[in-house]
Amino acid sequence: MKKPILLALAGLAVALPAFAQQPPAGGPAPDRAKRGFERMCADADARIASRLAYVEAKVKPTTAQRSAWESFARDSRAASEPMKRLCDNPPAQASRNDAAAQMARRETFAQAMVSSLAVLRPAVERFQAVLDDAQKSALAEALSPRRMMRPHR
Repeated sequence: MKKPILLALAGLAVALPAFAQQPPAGGPAPDRAKRGFERMCADADARIASRLAYVEAKVKPTTAQRSAWESFARDSRAASEPMKRLCDNPPAQASRNDAAAQMARRETFAQAMVSSLAVLRPAVERFQAVLDDAQKSALAEALSPRRMMRPHR
């Protein structure tokens, strides 16, 4: 069961920095990158609350699991802080002709994701430990990369 969760978290680590990457040659790089960054940051708290509500509805924690759920939800919110700090203080936009600056920008986003995952992975492990097999499966599905990067279904 750990493998799907770790894959989901790894998917997040790969997907979110993609917003900060430069578009291919031909497009207006600064505008497209800026719009991607703004999309990532827009209503972050609401999107986190929505994601937690979705996970809770899918996992259906019992009364006995409520304390573990609350800890997981609290830690999930805390895990978003490194990315929120980037939203509040974004790294400088890199010039299309400055590969080193582009890499530095991507590295900044990757470091924020690693910091987020360092909080989120143990939270998932602790919460998963109190779940039954069906709930573990629901948690893995709800946190899968394909679920995290598209609207709820």
